[in-house]
Amino acid sequence: MYQRRLKIFVGLCVGVLLIALARLVMLQGFGVNEARRQTELLRVLPPESLATVRGKIFDRNGRTLALDRPAFSLYIRYALTRYANPRWQEGQILRRMTQDTSRQEAESVLQAEWAERLLTLREATALAAELGGVPQAEIEARIEGINNRIWELARYIWWRRRNPGAAMAEYRRQRDAISPAQIVQVDLREMAEFYPLIELPDEESLFSAQLELIHFEGLTLRPEARRVYPYGTAACQLLGWVAPGQDEEMQVFEDDEYRRYLEGEVLGKDGIEKAYEPVLRGRRGRVVYDKDGNELSRTDPEYGGDVYLALDIELQQRIESLLQNPETNPNASSPCAAVVLDGATNDILALVSTPGFDLNTVRRDYTRLINDPNKPMLHRALESNYPPGSTAKPLILLMGLEEGAVGPDEIISCPYTNPPAGWPRCLLQRQGSCHDWRWEHEGGNNARNAIRGSCNIYFSRLAHRLDSRTLQSRLFDLGFGRSILHLDLPYTFVQNHPRFADVQPRIRQAHGSLIAGIQAAPADSPDDLPALVDWERKFWGIGQGNLRATVLQVANALAVIARSGIYKSPRLVLDEADVFNERYQRRVSISPRTLETVRDGMAAVVNEQGGSAYRIFRDSELFRRGLAIFGKTGSTERPEHAWFECFAEDQAGRLIIVAVLVEGGSRGSDDAAPLGHGILTLCNEAGYIGTRPTHAPPL
Repeated sequence: MYQRRLKIFVGLCVGVLLIALARLVMLQGFGVNEARRQTELLRVLPPESLATVRGKIFDRNGRTLALDRPAFSLYIRYALTRYANPRWQEGQILRRMTQDTSRQEAESVLQAEWAERLLTLREATALAAELGGVPQAEIEARIEGINNRIWELARYIWWRRRNPGAAMAEYRRQRDAISPAQIVQVDLREMAEFYPLIELPDEESLFSAQLELIHFEGLTLRPEARRVYPYGTAACQLLGWVAPGQDEEMQVFEDDEYRRYLEGEVLGKDGIEKAYEPVLRGRRGRVVYDKDGNELSRTDPEYGGDVYLALDIELQQRIESLLQNPETNPNASSPCAAVVLDGATNDILALVSTPGFDLNTVRRDYTRLINDPNKPMLHRALESNYPPGSTAKPLILLMGLEEGAVGPDEIISCPYTNPPAGWPRCLLQRQGSCHDWRWEHEGGNNARNAIRGSCNIYFSRLAHRLDSRTLQSRLFDLGFGRSILHLDLPYTFVQNHPRFADVQPRIRQAHGSLIAGIQAAPADSPDDLPALVDWERKFWGIGQGNLRATVLQVANALAVIARSGIYKSPRLVLDEADVFNERYQRRVSISPRTLETVRDGMAAVVNEQGGSAYRIFRDSELFRRGLAIFGKTGSTERPEHAWFECFAEDQAGRLIIVAVLVEGGSRGSDDAAPLGHGILTLCNEAGYIGTRPTHAPPL
């Protein structure tokens, strides 16, 4: 029995010894492997970021509208800027104070320690202002911004480390009670980094900076891309610009390590630059080396995609010049807007708003621009609602004919006597005449003559015959009361980046109004709109009352007539997957006889004596270049604006639609029609319609 117990005891001891030996061998092996791994990690250098390049924006002819070019910026380290932060100074003083050291003593000692760094900071601030050509106060404000961001981050991190599960509301309640002495104890990676201070404007300032920085610690030069707009002011509101983002903007791609924004990087702030940020942005790359220079891993950057617009930038530029030249536009000092559409595709060839601004200096000029009473940053053709005035009359006639409310030859009398109180008067009545007399020997005040002479009596009576719902529905069907400019990400981009499949690019646009008041939001259906009150209809017949539209909506509705009832959404961005812009195409029910009557009246406006634009187009060279022109003048009161709209065809079937508005203009025939004629001439010279003259600028 004893021998048996002894054998068991010895066996157990041997077993424990073997387990211990095995454990020791395993630990030694693991330790060696772990030590080897740690040694290898010590030889790996921090990852280096590989910069991406923002995509370009082109016009329809491949002309570059926006691109990145190399530039240099002066960066400053937070370790230097913090000396200008009174809160950081206060925190250091509080930490230095003890029972034996008074506040005065602590402050005196620290000020002596800080003296050299404060002097360096003052010299750096002065140098940055000189190199950048900006006031020193602006540099000081940027330094304050850097300090504020890091300070707020440190305050939050200090609190979050002590309250890991608390809600943000609790932080907001407690944040002001956190002492500066506590905040300065926080050590963050961001505190060791450099931050952008000023972009150097030219090579001379770059050379000066390279010489001066030899003497400065805490300042450095960094190459980076600068966004350049070769056409300056052309299409400025539409293209938009780039600038460093606000905190909420910088979070857009936060879940993508290589696409997310780093400090100092820019993003689209307006227009196409903002709407197509997912395409233009690109993704950084990354490379990792060891201390011997061996490449351990690499993720190549993905450069930003390019965006192609339907615009013809040179046509756009010439129209802007036309509208802003006092020799061609007596109202050049007044804001104006113009739209040119290609009839076949409804491509937006020009989308003009004056005054404008230079995209290359917008960041510098931003404060002045947003305070300018003429609102140069507003795109009037897209973002402003106007009463359409008499440009609505062809549409009212179209509705009246289609609804059977009037016949093509039916006369609606416009007598010498004034209409009843509350009804619109005709211009001829104000001048002591009337359309009954004017057209007495030309068929009377029928449909085509009412368009020709822009008779308010005819169209106010006709609109009043129409049912309110019919009036709203028909106008809605033609693109009023809703957003009509649809933007989509390019098909190939979405195929390669499916995460953006549901992203809908957006650009600011007004939607007009189809109610007796202010329509707060675009309608999805005419059934969403409250019915009109009876008295409103007669004013809508002459494009006044509460009826509102954008210049783009006016041009787009006219394009439906020009295309014989085919509605297309106006196209701003080209997409190879939809060459003919058929994605939103539909047919509007309009009979051939209605179209013939409306077109006949609009032709008479520019081709026949008594037409409201005849004086401007009489003997025009455009007719000899093969253009058939159909137009309509318009003017409004309270507010006072002048309108002209037209479309032109040539023998090859090419089609151009134009709408132009002059804010403050008194009469469409005097203030807007000459500009419409000038725009058509520019379209002809650009080769879009008719026989191009030999003296035209080269294509």
